[in-house]
Amino acid sequence: MTTRRNFLIRTVAALVGDLTAAWALASACTWLIQTAALGVFLTFLVWLIGLLLAFALSQHVIHPGVQFLLSDQKLNDTLRTVAGLAQAVNDVTSHNSQRLWKTASNVVNEGWRGLGGLGGFANRFKPT
Repeated sequence: MTTRRNFLIRTVAALVGDLTAAWALASACTWLIQTAALGVFLTFLVWLIGLLLAFALSQHVIHPGVQFLLSDQKLNDTLRTVAGLAQAVNDVTSHNSQRLWKTASNVVNEGWRGLGGLGGFANRFKPT
């Protein structure tokens, strides 16, 4: 399961990197074509060069970077840390939700007196 999970994470990261690089190069090509007012043939050449640059950037920069930055050990350590943080957040929120549920139950069961600590404040806003 770990190798499949890591493969999926690396694949998604590589695809996002490829799409981002292609989008950036397409924007650069569009800007160059509009700024220089190129003819049809030169426009074709600019798009062709942009496509080749996107492929080269993908193969020689993005994919090796993804392999280096998202190694198995780094992914496992990161996912273990995130799981620990998620468990800590879950513990805190479940404790707070239990306190909130207890307070709401007291209000429902005992009326406004369930908010005992509010004293006269609760009586001022008691529905009539």
